[in-house]
Amino acid sequence: MSSSPHPHRGFMLDVSRHFMPVENIKRLLKAAQLCGLNIMHWHLADDQAWRVEIKKYPHLTEVGSVRGNSYFGNVSQTENNCGFYTQEQVKEIVAFAAECGIDVIPEIELPGHASAMLTAYPEYGCRRTILRDGNEEIIDQPYSYALRCDGGIFPNLICAGRDDAIGFFKDILTEIIGLFPYPAVHIGGDEALKLHWRRCPDCQKRMRDEGLANEEELQRWLVLTIGEFLAQHGRSTIVYNDCLAGGILPQHFIVHHWLGNDKETAEFMQAGGRVIRSDLDDFYFDYPYSSIDVEHIRNMARTPSYAVGCEDRLIGWECMLWTERITNIDRAAYLLFPRLPAMALKMADKCAAWEDFTAELKALRQEISELGLEFAPEKDWKLSPEDADADRKHDYYLRYSRQSRRAEEEEIRLLQQEEMEKLLVQIDMPREFAMQVMDHAWKDLPDYSGEYSSDVTNGADKLAAHLLAAIDNRDEGCPWENIPEDIWLNTMKAFTRFVGEYHASTGEYGFDRDFWTTRQANAQLLRIGELEYEMRQHEGRYIIDLHIPSDADMTADRLNASVGQAREFIDEWYPQWAEAPMVCSSWLLAPVLRDMLPESSNIIRFQNAFDILEVDPEPDDVLEWVFRLTEEQQKNVDPADLPVNTTLQRKVKELLLGGGRVGVAGGVLSRKFE
Repeated sequence: MSSSPHPHRGFMLDVSRHFMPVENIKRLLKAAQLCGLNIMHWHLADDQAWRVEIKKYPHLTEVGSVRGNSYFGNVSQTENNCGFYTQEQVKEIVAFAAECGIDVIPEIELPGHASAMLTAYPEYGCRRTILRDGNEEIIDQPYSYALRCDGGIFPNLICAGRDDAIGFFKDILTEIIGLFPYPAVHIGGDEALKLHWRRCPDCQKRMRDEGLANEEELQRWLVLTIGEFLAQHGRSTIVYNDCLAGGILPQHFIVHHWLGNDKETAEFMQAGGRVIRSDLDDFYFDYPYSSIDVEHIRNMARTPSYAVGCEDRLIGWECMLWTERITNIDRAAYLLFPRLPAMALKMADKCAAWEDFTAELKALRQEISELGLEFAPEKDWKLSPEDADADRKHDYYLRYSRQSRRAEEEEIRLLQQEEMEKLLVQIDMPREFAMQVMDHAWKDLPDYSGEYSSDVTNGADKLAAHLLAAIDNRDEGCPWENIPEDIWLNTMKAFTRFVGEYHASTGEYGFDRDFWTTRQANAQLLRIGELEYEMRQHEGRYIIDLHIPSDADMTADRLNASVGQAREFIDEWYPQWAEAPMVCSSWLLAPVLRDMLPESSNIIRFQNAFDILEVDPEPDDVLEWVFRLTEEQQKNVDPADLPVNTTLQRKVKELLLGGGRVGVAGGVLSRKFE
């Protein structure tokens, strides 16, 4: 049927979530041949089951192919949950596919989607470091693995820090290579939550030994290691585009693009890399017809934006059939046909007119029907608004049972946990305290965190709550949505700054500013350059409060640049505050400082930009900001005991010993800093 310019024209069959008997796979292969396809991508292992016999590791199928009832939604809980393919059956399917002109690409996921693998061989999962009484303690078997009976993204990863775990995976691939002659192996690489790796002493040692900055780079290192192994055996390596997060991959890799990272995929192609297209909005045929009907396929772009200018490196496409809610061949046929031949027509650039397009599909329908595979009714090919709405409602019903809704809620919370832990790395939170924060938050997910955890001291629980709130506020319709990444990260670094200030005061890491950081969590206070800006209303007036972080560079050029950048940002993002005055209330504006400091000091130059409106001599803010005392340390402090490590400390101490006070002053920013 197809005269497509793409050498790779395929479909992906997931047999992990639901097993498909050999004879049914043969029927799909025959139908794929009629559609002009030449590739079947066979997804053989995942969190829910392991489906291919590996002789060196028999537990993979003895344990990994047998699960109880499934809870993927309102579909059969018992149908096709168990089963695996012997190596002889695999050879039979590969040979049958070849007779149909179809090559079979095996997929064995790494490092994530590994629950079935680790249930069979838990010794190849990670160890765990926890903090107890200020000391690190290593737990050799911290996690309990089990086949997943529901959908989701899970944190169970093969250990990247231990050579025996990598050797285990290479052994599996050695047998896979012997079964599949195709010159590439798919190793997945998507949706790998790094929760275990961040706590694993072996993974962390690997990162130090290899000079890796973070866990994304560790995944890249692991993928490159496996890719080199496959290259030595004459195979290219196919990975999902998630793997580009760690950097561009070598030429013996093929990237399978499905979601996000368009920029990285474009850069990979521009560097000469080959790409297979499976964009979620167009090629995911487990989605209902109300998301992707034949009319959608006919009208979609033949070249995605990330491939423009690099069309010769777009080697082909695959239609994906994930089977959480596809329990049998009849449901698979309904979702694949006529969409699979429709995609082949579209990508061959045939039959632009609807009548010609559907005529081609109808011509195939009888042949495919003779295989026992029935097309979806013609009314589903181009849904009316009413039918599309009914289809969406039916899909919602299939997707959400009580158990599957709970699984989705847990997945969302796991993704938030992953984002929080990545954020702690991005903002340079000291690892000793970050581990406490991570482990406290992870306790909310006992099915995944296990029974072991670090001690939680000095406000780590409060910091975890504020970071999770901030991450939740990045969702659609929430305060942090779409705010530029540099402002997000610079604002979040306030948490690290406060932890550092606590350490400087006490010699211990801690967090005691939860009364303040609700502002950062809710995008009410933003760090832009050297200063922080808080948008608020007072008695119907819009006001921008300026705050001066303890690590601000107080030179005039840097302060003016900050104000200029803030005005541009506020004009665009908070137009109600476009003309609002910038005001500041701080000990830095206290008039008494003029008697202590030279006119050339940064503090006095800072004051000169403001018109002072009010002075309050009572507050003791200098105890916190000049002498670095915590709130607890300030209680009943004797001025005679204050340190004098700087000129400012000496002069303020002299003032306090003489009965004076610094207080605070408030003013409006009226001129540039000089």
